Amino acid sequence: MRTSSDREAELAALFQARFFERLRDDCDSGVIGAYERSPLGPHDDKTRRVVRGLGGASIAGKAIVISLGIDGPWGVGNIVIGEPGNFVRSPGIFLTYDDALRHVFSLRCRALFAAESRETDSQSHNG
Repeated sequence: MRTSSDREAELAALFQARFFERLRDDCDSGVIGAYERSPLGPHDDKTRRVVRGLGGASIAGKAIVISLGIDGPWGVGNIVIGEPGNFVRSPGIFLTYDDALRHVFSLRCRALFAAESRETDSQSHNG
């Protein structure tokens, strides 16, 4: 028997799928170019939506910028639940905060589109 909790979960999954579909549609060359030019903004509405959407993704696996000194250099890593400190640092150093932000943005965009291909693969195997 189907419960209200089942329906809530179904609606949440549908909302999330539509949200990420729109986010992928919005994450076009114009948005990527605008972010590359000025990672800290100001950004137009579409670019802000994408940046907020990518930043609001699940914390597990998220790429983040870390400070390696008072005013840099900067590093990048991923939040990995269960690892010491729940963090795994990626190789590489960025001399500017903007460059580190650009790198994190590109990693988050790649993760967004990789998730789409995983969804497509699972749908084709289930269909």
